[in-house]
Amino acid sequence: MSTLQNRKNIIVKKHARIILPKDNSGYKAYPLYLSFNTGKMKNILFYLALALIFLTSCTQKKPNIQAKVTKHAYLAHIPSASGIEYAHHTIYLTGDDLRWLVSLNDEWNVTDSLALSAIDTVVNNRTPWNVKADFESIALFEYEENDYLLVLSSGSMTITRDTAHLINLTGDTMVLRKNIRGLYDKIKKQAGIPDGSEINIEGLAISDKAAYLLHRGNVNENFVVAVKLESLMNYLISDDNQLPEITVYKFELPVYKEVPSGFSGACIVPGRDGMLFTASLEDTKSELYDGTILGSYIGYIPFEHLDQGTYYSVLLTDKDKTPINTKLESIVSKSTTGDKVVVLSVSDNDDGSSDLFEIEVMLKNLN
Repeated sequence: MSTLQNRKNIIVKKHARIILPKDNSGYKAYPLYLSFNTGKMKNILFYLALALIFLTSCTQKKPNIQAKVTKHAYLAHIPSASGIEYAHHTIYLTGDDLRWLVSLNDEWNVTDSLALSAIDTVVNNRTPWNVKADFESIALFEYEENDYLLVLSSGSMTITRDTAHLINLTGDTMVLRKNIRGLYDKIKKQAGIPDGSEINIEGLAISDKAAYLLHRGNVNENFVVAVKLESLMNYLISDDNQLPEITVYKFELPVYKEVPSGFSGACIVPGRDGMLFTASLEDTKSELYDGTILGSYIGYIPFEHLDQGTYYSVLLTDKDKTPINTKLESIVSKSTTGDKVVVLSVSDNDDGSSDLFEIEVMLKNLN
């Protein structure tokens, strides 16, 4: 034992006691010593650590999003589609210069319409820009056992573009209209939008707990406004105009050919803790005027990282990987199977017509 303890590169460690027979009448305990060569042990531990790092990197798959257009239709008589929802085999469409809420069936044929805006002035099938309601966003949700559609004007102009339409789809259709300029002013102030600029809400997604309003950053930043659903509904339904508490989350969206993209639509993804969004590439520095279209992104925001501005996105391209030159304005989940989400999306052609797309979105390694 003393010989072992005197060797410099050996660690002697008392590990256990073994029991050996002493004689026929009993047992005697002897100490057991284990020895390790410290140099060899360091090498072994080093290579084990490398192997562990390698295995970990292989098993941790990176989040990824892919998108592929599977169906497309040109809507010649529906101008400037800017919002889309889907439920019970019915597609609901709104447009920024369309006064109607338009319903389509699964064959994409118009089946019904409901007048939202009181402005009935139409030029070339479009409401003039200076009086249009600018219905840029729509969301379908359930609240207290009722199904609702919420349609929002963008807020980019006072009086004509600051109205919320809350449509109760349960039983007889009922429409509640409310001026929400107070809410928009609160968002402007909290988000730091200068007095000379306007708010521009273009996306809306509503979960069972919260509503998310997406501001398009043509002039100012892209950001998401989160508000508790109960607080928002109390504000919309009650007469006391108590403004709900809001939280603003800012995002830096992709840039393509030196043109920054801006939020244009959003929807909740069933079974996941996050939302899909569209962000179009429009070369303009105005909340009011259109610009040259370069394409659109589809992206995903996990709610757990809202405060970090985390998202995953992909530029929508054709089979040759060429960007599809369209301005996606809204998105809605139609069905989900595993990582695949089938969505519907609309584009505003800025000429009195629209396009409707069905797109397969793959959300790989995303919650």
